[in-house]
Amino acid sequence: MKTNLENILIYANCTIREVLEKLNVGAKGIVLVIDNNKRLVGTVTDGDVRRAILKGVSIDDEINGIVHRNPIYVQEGIDRERIKDIFIRRAVKQIPVIDKDGIVVDLIGINDILIPEGKENPVIIMAGGLGTRLKDLTKEIPKPMLKVGQDPILYHIINNFKQYGYNKILVTVNYKAKIIENYFQDGYAYGVKISYIREKERLGTAGGIKLAEEHLDKPFFVTNGDIFTNLNVDNMMKYHIDNKFDMTISVRKYTQKIPYGVIETKDNMVKKINEKPETEYLINGGIYCLNPNIVKLIPKDKYYEITDLINSCIQRGLKVGYYEIREYWMDIGRIEDYYKVNDDIEEIASTINEGDRID
Repeated sequence: MKTNLENILIYANCTIREVLEKLNVGAKGIVLVIDNNKRLVGTVTDGDVRRAILKGVSIDDEINGIVHRNPIYVQEGIDRERIKDIFIRRAVKQIPVIDKDGIVVDLIGINDILIPEGKENPVIIMAGGLGTRLKDLTKEIPKPMLKVGQDPILYHIINNFKQYGYNKILVTVNYKAKIIENYFQDGYAYGVKISYIREKERLGTAGGIKLAEEHLDKPFFVTNGDIFTNLNVDNMMKYHIDNKFDMTISVRKYTQKIPYGVIETKDNMVKKINEKPETEYLINGGIYCLNPNIVKLIPKDKYYEITDLINSCIQRGLKVGYYEIREYWMDIGRIEDYYKVNDDIEEIASTINEGDRID
């Protein structure tokens, strides 16, 4: 996934205050300083800003005095092994990429090189919800950070995708976002590459997808941030692609039992009684595969639910398929379900490949 350059580029005559704003939005710990032709001039890191402020420099001063004007950079098209060698020899975390004219075209992080490339399909995890149904459990932390076993729900979601080779993770955040960002950071410690999509206001279960549009040029996953499952996500993506669906919805069988005898009647006469009958439904499993063309249907900066998107696709005659989850699955939206999955965790641990974390 290419870096959103708009969030990390800044002109040489800008102020330290403007750098701070870019550092906050870009969340890379670095901004790239450019001239009026967008050629690389230098870099400024969050550490440079902190040191300048401690020395008494005003945040309204220009950045001239804190710019590193001989930054390490690489030319566009350089091979991966050479970039890896530069990271190791120069002990840097990020390297700007420029074209033949010196214009910035990307920023490469060390985890982009040291973590295996993985599959090209991104994974969007919707982690910005309030979790109001969980009451006191989510007063201090966002729902995706509630522990299942020893780790947050979000860790289990990320790890399940990682074990199938999907390591390009986009996390949409809003409520108590810093707790999630500080815990997972750029994902390197968990063997994945994480970028954060920050919702300035809550956008619903589909609205946040629109903010990630620039990263979505291949079929991609969307999953709620409160789904605990060991679903084989690779099988689901293959099913989506093989069937040429525009959107595939994961489903789960749900049986509802009526605890009474149900009477069938006709013309005021009882024809039959069914004792405690069961009805089976397919319910939404909260995990989706989407093609990039679907994103254009989502309104910008508007609260929009995934159900709205599904109905919009159907109304337009797009191919919306479903994929049944037969593995363990639990939507941790209610307190009783949260406690249930924690009771189940030891039993199902053997069927979930927890992988190796880099500590």
